[in-house]
Amino acid sequence: MENKKNILFSSGSLRMGGLERVLIEVLQNIDKESMNIQLVINDDAGDKNIFRKDVPSEITVHFLIDQEYFELGEKLKYNKKNFFDKMKYNSYLSESRKKSENAFLKYIKDYQEVEVIVDFDGGLSRYIEKVKGVKKILWLHNSPSKLLKKPSKIKRFGERLEKYDIVVAICDDMKNEVIELFPHLKERVTRIYNPFNFERIRKLAEDGSFLSGEEKNLIDQEYCLAVSRLDTVQKDYDTLLKAFSKFKKSSKSDLKLYICGDGPSRDEIEKMIDELKLSKEVVLLGQQKNPYIWMKRCQFFVHSSKYEGLPTVLIEAMILGKTVVSSDCPTGPREILDDGHVGYLFKIGEVEMLSHILLEIENQEFLSEKILKYIDKFSTKYIMVEYQELISRILC
Repeated sequence: MENKKNILFSSGSLRMGGLERVLIEVLQNIDKESMNIQLVINDDAGDKNIFRKDVPSEITVHFLIDQEYFELGEKLKYNKKNFFDKMKYNSYLSESRKKSENAFLKYIKDYQEVEVIVDFDGGLSRYIEKVKGVKKILWLHNSPSKLLKKPSKIKRFGERLEKYDIVVAICDDMKNEVIELFPHLKERVTRIYNPFNFERIRKLAEDGSFLSGEEKNLIDQEYCLAVSRLDTVQKDYDTLLKAFSKFKKSSKSDLKLYICGDGPSRDEIEKMIDELKLSKEVVLLGQQKNPYIWMKRCQFFVHSSKYEGLPTVLIEAMILGKTVVSSDCPTGPREILDDGHVGYLFKIGEVEMLSHILLEIENQEFLSEKILKYIDKFSTKYIMVEYQELISRILC
């Protein structure tokens, strides 16, 4: 096809994560017959680039920070034992940001035909205005009001949004929040849900090839499941674990809680589990290459968070016909669960409320047909049409 449009996607990494999974789904399904796609990734994490193999072969991948320099940063990050180590790491961060900026601007200069830049994680917002004559789209994946508490930071965030021609929020709540904070940007803000490949998720849910011998035994037990990064800043594990403890004291079942994921708060969460005497009831599964098989086998799915963007794991669990229990946090869960009509919502930090819900839905099946009909709007076949229309519109 002649006159293919030159589109550049930018993001931070190809490591395991919800944002990265969405990016891959987009790249695999976007119309490459009408577009030349370039992908710029900030960090080359080497073997940790879990999704590198899933990038379509016709898409060129360019890393701004090479593997050696990235690994230096990881070493400094996890070895901050004293003031001087922290100073070294802070110095690295400052140098790394400048290094990324220079590398990106050089890449754009060399790749002069780019017509649209899609900043998929906001990583370019510090310097995107230095790129001239190119249309710019920013994707927002998290609630700005929860990430930015100080008025000065909110103001600075708004100034960064002004650098883009279009700002995409991934749910209606987030879109409305951005417009409320920055009403002068109302005409630039739109909403496009994250796309989900239903067929792929259901296929992976039947694939047990990644399971170890011990995991094959665990997956045959009765359990409810949580899937998230082990990060207590955003994820409310305190509420989840206390509620599960109360549930176990009131229930006669052998139901366990499994948690898929890893992250910086693992030690803190293990300490919570020990203090609540849940070491035999809660299992930390670590990072799972295929979390869907665990979702498929669970009794129900539970998610406790202080804030979100559009939590993909809720939709993935619903695609597999599972009952979902989630904190009513900004933004996404209420919208995904249709105000609680296709799932359960509890107030952030409400241990009693969550414990009561767990008792209520124990051994109870939600109407899968109702769930599946409702979430069809998140399927790739519908969402990618909106992606195509957005890029066509910005180029007009």
